[in-house]
Amino acid sequence: MRSTTAVVALLVTTLLAGSAGAFTYDGWRYGNMIPPVEARSLALGGSGLASAMGVRGMWLNPSLLGKTERAEVLLSASLVAAEESRDFPVHDSFDGILVYNTYALNTGLYDHYFGGVAYKPEVEGAWAPTVAVGYAPRLDMNYYYHVQYRDPDFQTEPDDKIIADYFADGDGGVNAWTVSLGQEVAEDYYIGLGIDFLRGEWTSETRWVFPPDSDEDDEFESVRFDDVSGTQFTLGFFTDRLHRWDFGAVFRSSFTLKGDYTMASSESDTTTGGRFEYKYPYSLAVGCQYHPRNMVRTTVSFDIEYSNWSSFKDNLTGDPDFDDVWIFRMGVDHGFFDNSFARFGFSYQPAYFDDSTSRSQFSIGLGLAVLGARVELGAMGGVREYSLGGTERLRETTSTAMLSAVYAF
Repeated sequence: MRSTTAVVALLVTTLLAGSAGAFTYDGWRYGNMIPPVEARSLALGGSGLASAMGVRGMWLNPSLLGKTERAEVLLSASLVAAEESRDFPVHDSFDGILVYNTYALNTGLYDHYFGGVAYKPEVEGAWAPTVAVGYAPRLDMNYYYHVQYRDPDFQTEPDDKIIADYFADGDGGVNAWTVSLGQEVAEDYYIGLGIDFLRGEWTSETRWVFPPDSDEDDEFESVRFDDVSGTQFTLGFFTDRLHRWDFGAVFRSSFTLKGDYTMASSESDTTTGGRFEYKYPYSLAVGCQYHPRNMVRTTVSFDIEYSNWSSFKDNLTGDPDFDDVWIFRMGVDHGFFDNSFARFGFSYQPAYFDDSTSRSQFSIGLGLAVLGARVELGAMGGVREYSLGGTERLRETTSTAMLSAVYAF
């Protein structure tokens, strides 16, 4: 009974401790969802359900694979800079807030890599779907948080006396190996199917480290998740039948991650463990692309996505009380006559742990033709602030830069 309670206590601490490393406060325990986009879509605010043609659509909307011209290869790399600050207010005599004082500030850099290839057979008069395979990160569990506690009443030059250091660390994640098909089923109508084979492992650990002259002993608790696996299906639809409007729709099934967990702590010489299951929500998204004028190489994309987070299941510590969320994305893509592109975007994403908290993000990007390949650059950044309970405030800043290259044979 004690070992089970210890597991629950550590996992709850993992959720509440905060994170810059896993990008956000809510992302350490169940992971940060890595957006299924390449640099072009990132620059368009994450939109692209009706515009990410060819191999670009393998993760966003597999029906767009039907627009592939023969064979295409996509390579992408992204870098995320995350900063988390924890603040408490300083009040005046009338209980008004004068300023926020930061007591913990953590930053981190995290890299991700994507790759895929799509091939469309040249067959006349028969169905010959485009086939694509790819690799992409799906959930990021990486984490780093550190706060130092000092005694302000005990002066030791040049700093206050250190009472203890608290660390929270995470490492690992879940990756997806994807197989997708896209086919034109009628003139200007396309459907697609994607299957993600999810595999991964990760570790979460908390540590209390005391100074050498302290009477306290260092403490730690850790949980390791191994042999994690799951499967997710994606169905896509696309049509460019209308003159100025293209439409896309995607359904992503719920998926369950299963695996083994092992817990260790400084209070016990033995480890405990068992099986765990996390059931993630399904999502439904629709998008469109508008072409304002034939002579102007500009398009505008809009996507709306619904995620059923209230259905999340956790058989290890109990089902959390999450909220369903609606995510809005839009972008403008302007092409120049030298075959280069300038892009701008915006996204609005409520937090599933509290839908009254949201992050607004702005994005920019460029598209260039380099040595026969399409090279895309995209960047996105946003800030979110919310209360941790009482008067304590948490402020998260995330910035993402991505480079993608698409080569068509």
